[in-house]
Amino acid sequence: MRKGEREIHVDSMGLLFARIMTISTIIGVVLMVIPSIIYFIGQNQYVPLTEAYKYWDKPTVQFWSHVKGIHIHGYDWVFSNLQYSDCQSMIGVLLLMITPLLSMFAAILKAPKVFKLLLGLAAVEFIISMMVKGA
Repeated sequence: MRKGEREIHVDSMGLLFARIMTISTIIGVVLMVIPSIIYFIGQNQYVPLTEAYKYWDKPTVQFWSHVKGIHIHGYDWVFSNLQYSDCQSMIGVLLLMITPLLSMFAAILKAPKVFKLLLGLAAVEFIISMMVKGA
């Protein structure tokens, strides 16, 4: 330790939480960026880039109606079109979205009883917030 520095102790629960956040974030970004690069160079597109640019300012319903002639509900269109690069990039987005939840579940393994309860409640709240549509 250098002069003037203080040693900081981080418990195993916090370290595990941070480690899972870091690893999941790196994997999520890679899973998002690589297919996005493929998409932006014009390969294997579900939504042609020229169409996406034309309708990007439209509400979701109008966007999908114009570019694919469909009406979507949720993200099932992603999973039924995983052969396309733009849909593959959504897997990275999904992983990034659930990274805090994965970290909470991992931290529960190392947490004292009170923190297990708090992390469990936070995880349930996180899951409910993902399932409920915003106003």
